[in-house]
Amino acid sequence: MKNRFLKTILLATVPMVAIHADSNLTKNPLADDPIFQHFQKLQQDMNKMFEEFNKNAFKGVAIDPNFEKGFSFKPDTDLKDKGDSYELKMDLAGMDDKSIKIDVQGNYLSVTAKSEESKEKKEGGKIIHQERHVGMVQRGMTLPKDADVEHYKSDYKNGVLTITVPKKK
Repeated sequence: MKNRFLKTILLATVPMVAIHADSNLTKNPLADDPIFQHFQKLQQDMNKMFEEFNKNAFKGVAIDPNFEKGFSFKPDTDLKDKGDSYELKMDLAGMDDKSIKIDVQGNYLSVTAKSEESKEKKEGGKIIHQERHVGMVQRGMTLPKDADVEHYKSDYKNGVLTITVPKKK
């Protein structure tokens, strides 16, 4: 009876000792130090700031391995079912209409466009200030299976590219 009582006591107290020992091992000895708490809060705030920055700062930026600089912007795009056709509208403000390229492979339609802008300020025939800006946008999407991509029509007005793709009959 005595042995049975000792076994019961041991079995009941060993998990409590293990839990207590484990909590002592994982508790940071500096956790109660106010200076440490200040720096721990600072680290949490910095982590939160970088998470928000990474989440919001690069919206719409994609890495394109074919572009020399590595970055391109994905323009806002709408695709509507118009009954007998699909209408794709893409915001390409500031892009040169001659640089817009539409490529179709299967049911995948891709659009790329470039813009180049140069500003020059001269005084007495000498360039005092000069700036250049080169931009690129790229967007691709898979169209529905019934889209007749071979017979699309496109139009670029007021910075908006409209591509009309008839449906297969």
